[in-house]
Amino acid sequence: MAKKALQLSEKNNNEKITADAHSLLGELERKQKNTKQSMFHFLQASKIYDKLGDKEQYIITFVAYINSFLDQKLYYQANEKADDIISIAKDYGKPFPIALAIIVKGKSYYRQKHYENAIEQYIEALAYLKGNDRVVQKELGETYTKLAESYKRLKNRELTASSYKNALDIYTTIQDRKLMARTLNTLAEAERYLGHYNIALDYSMKGLEVHKQINDPVGEGKALMGAGIIYRYIGLYEKSLEYIYKAHLYYQEVNNSSGIAKTSNEIGLIYTRLKEFEQARSFYHLTIDLPEKEVNAKTMASALRELAVIDLNSGKYDSAKEKIKRAHIIYQRENEKSNESLTARILANIYRAEKDDEAAIIYYRRSLDIAKEIKSEIYQIKAQIPLAGMLIGKDDEEAIKLLKASLVLSTKVNSTSHMLYAYRELKKAEKSRQNFKASLSYAEKEIELFRLIQKEREDKEIVLVKAKLYSHKKEVELAELKEKTRLDQLEIVKKNNEIELSKQDQKIAELELTKNKYANLILVTLLLICLFTVWFIYRQFNHSRTLNRKLDYLAARDPLTNCYNRRTLFDLMNQSFVDLESLGEYCVIMVDIDRFKEVNDTHGHNVGDTVLRGIANILQTGVRQDDITVRYGGEEFCLVLSGVVPEQAMRIVETIRKKVEASYFDGVTVTCSFGVTSIQFNAQTPAELIHQADLALYKSKQNGRNKVTLWNEKLGK
Repeated sequence: MAKKALQLSEKNNNEKITADAHSLLGELERKQKNTKQSMFHFLQASKIYDKLGDKEQYIITFVAYINSFLDQKLYYQANEKADDIISIAKDYGKPFPIALAIIVKGKSYYRQKHYENAIEQYIEALAYLKGNDRVVQKELGETYTKLAESYKRLKNRELTASSYKNALDIYTTIQDRKLMARTLNTLAEAERYLGHYNIALDYSMKGLEVHKQINDPVGEGKALMGAGIIYRYIGLYEKSLEYIYKAHLYYQEVNNSSGIAKTSNEIGLIYTRLKEFEQARSFYHLTIDLPEKEVNAKTMASALRELAVIDLNSGKYDSAKEKIKRAHIIYQRENEKSNESLTARILANIYRAEKDDEAAIIYYRRSLDIAKEIKSEIYQIKAQIPLAGMLIGKDDEEAIKLLKASLVLSTKVNSTSHMLYAYRELKKAEKSRQNFKASLSYAEKEIELFRLIQKEREDKEIVLVKAKLYSHKKEVELAELKEKTRLDQLEIVKKNNEIELSKQDQKIAELELTKNKYANLILVTLLLICLFTVWFIYRQFNHSRTLNRKLDYLAARDPLTNCYNRRTLFDLMNQSFVDLESLGEYCVIMVDIDRFKEVNDTHGHNVGDTVLRGIANILQTGVRQDDITVRYGGEEFCLVLSGVVPEQAMRIVETIRKKVEASYFDGVTVTCSFGVTSIQFNAQTPAELIHQADLALYKSKQNGRNKVTLWNEKLGK
């Protein structure tokens, strides 16, 4: 039809309609990705508009012509032409064409990954997008979206969220529901990156509600996946699976390989979190079994990488190497340097597990070199520390140099977990070169930092628990809203019945008996409805109370060992220390599994978890029911014995030590070191008492491990 219009306008020598037809054909050809034909039509349209003196249409069409250059990645030509059209637009003076000209230059910078330059252009364009005209307002919203995407690439999370909020406000004002729904989804993602899980969940749910009102299955699939990821972050894995699986089914229905791969990877990741590795493996295989040309290369590499990690932890080293090498090659081809560094590091981990130290060191060094090339401080740390660990005993000087560099970087990026890892390795390195004083100093720093990290973890756990409670609250509110809607509908039915009764009363007033029977029937029905409603509300209340009790229990326990957690330990000890005079006999024992890291490195983390559960069981059965057994963190436990003098505590602990020494855990034997202290030694706070037990524990370690040491004043000096 557009071509026919063009032929007729040329035949009738109507240049205005000819230009309009060329412009329309340019848009249609561009949508069909016929770039050369699109460029031809836009250029012809702009020339005619220029000849007719229609500057505004000339600028708008020429901007579309420049977009065709961007589609072909001809950035140099696009930039030159953008500069020319910006100059012409500013001479013309109308704000909207100026904004369009500036925006196309911003898009050129964005496509070239010059995000700072793109942001400058978009911010300048915002100043020209004024007025309430719908076209202008929509362009303003899209410019805020482009601005948000640029900030997102620069990982400026706050400005990303702020720009998306501005875009959402504009789309809401002009009631563009499709753009509202999609922006709510991207805004939810931005808030998730900021750690604002409650806010992210709100935006995500609002986006899904809007999607129910429109026909945008592609956007709804992305929104379902976004909601699932948020639920994964707050630890509600069943909810996460529910939403992502809905998205997965949609992508299967429309045979969208890219969507199937992304959702399969997400489901695999959730099953990995749940330690259901075979389920995870099956979903990652869904991705790698898809035609490679139909799947995003990075998505394919991600599935291979995660499968390699599962194989590594399962001891399937050859399979792990084959998959991680495939992922590594893809990342090299895609110039994904950060992931290239990551896969090199995973490959080093595999060689280390195989005891091939030489190959492991080569790949740790390669990972480190790439991390330095891209100036990724966190990836430098992650490569340096295990590399240093491999060098201990081979080249202690280089190991210490790498570890000290890691400490500097860890402090810079505020990564306390990597600082702790570096202190542990420094302690080993200094011990390897017989510098015991320095080794002890690093051990003390390790203990101090470990306590800080535990506090940070507890704070994070509180945030996640709050997010889960908030999610539960929202679900309850939704259930109440549905129930209210149902009751309102029942009320309407009731009123309609009453109206009908009234009409019948007028017609058959003489049949009083029939009317009374009908009224009684209605009363019985209403009574049953009321009873059902009361029963439903009571059931919901009991369910909520049960959930709260479960949350309280979970908040106090370590999920792996079912021991109390560190926060609960201090709560209970603080209660005991309120009245020291009436406290009586009170002993604290710190327990550490000897060479636990070697268990994980040699047998894998699944066996390591079995060891932790086994030790916890021995500790819990070795003390009285009223005594306190705590997983203090990692491979460290704490016992609190009330009414027990130090000599009794030593006998109890010696019995436990022997039982641990004689036990097998998945075919593995371990020993434990113990540090014992008592309130008799004048500690005034729980922290002082635990510190005394820590020092005694460290003495047991120094004396060759698998020992029980009672604290004395010499240890504190």
